[in-house]
Amino acid sequence: MSTFNNPFFVSLKNGAEYEAKKLGYKLVVQNANNDNQTELNLAQTDILKKPAVLILDPVDSNAIVTAIDKANQAGIPVFAFDRKPAGGKLVTFVGYDAIQAGKRAADALAKVLNNTGKVVEIQGIMGTNVAQDRSKGFEDEIAKYPNIQIVAKQPANFDRSQALNVMTNVLQAHPNINGVYAANDEMAMGVLAALKARGLEGKVAVIGNDGIKDALDAITAGTLAATNAESPFYEGVKVADIAGRILKKETVPPATTLEGQLVNRDNV
Repeated sequence: MSTFNNPFFVSLKNGAEYEAKKLGYKLVVQNANNDNQTELNLAQTDILKKPAVLILDPVDSNAIVTAIDKANQAGIPVFAFDRKPAGGKLVTFVGYDAIQAGKRAADALAKVLNNTGKVVEIQGIMGTNVAQDRSKGFEDEIAKYPNIQIVAKQPANFDRSQALNVMTNVLQAHPNINGVYAANDEMAMGVLAALKARGLEGKVAVIGNDGIKDALDAITAGTLAATNAESPFYEGVKVADIAGRILKKETVPPATTLEGQLVNRDNV
């Protein structure tokens, strides 16, 4: 897995371990600590052990292709989840519709802002398809609102502390913004901290993505406008279930697309 330093991925790990235990096979979960080389080293070591299935959550969509190619050469079934690799032969892919997530966030932000205002986009790890697609979905959809202007966009790598720093700098250049789209909830929490430090908490609409507990609590408190909730535990269950089907030599679909849900004060 790309990281354990994010509640979303911890919950996903828990879901996968829960389902694997229920299905009765051994699942070994390893942490790449958001480092490409660490992930490649782990995967290459695993390939030498000849696992029945190799399951990958790419730190970077391009860098992971080397590991997939090696697994392909070794005849080991390999599939990916959450973030799509840029190449290699996969049995299947499991993940949420990231473009739809970005579009849903754009529409939610526009609604809160009454279709007018200056907004900021805080992007994720742009080497991943998830960050690219959440950004594309948001930007394509927000372009449908001519009175909404993106005044700044910058990556904070799906990290809370980086988002705090990025948003602090953005506010110095753009103190009169009306809304922020953060591509995940960890970054949304960092954005909220930066806004609070400037006395702007509750005055600037913030939309996140993932549906982690901190985000849901912030929605309840009225500091976060909404998030596109995606159940990581359920995604983990699906990953483990598909691995189990591969172990039994069953045919699996080439892709499984999961759908998120907008959560705001009305349905939190």
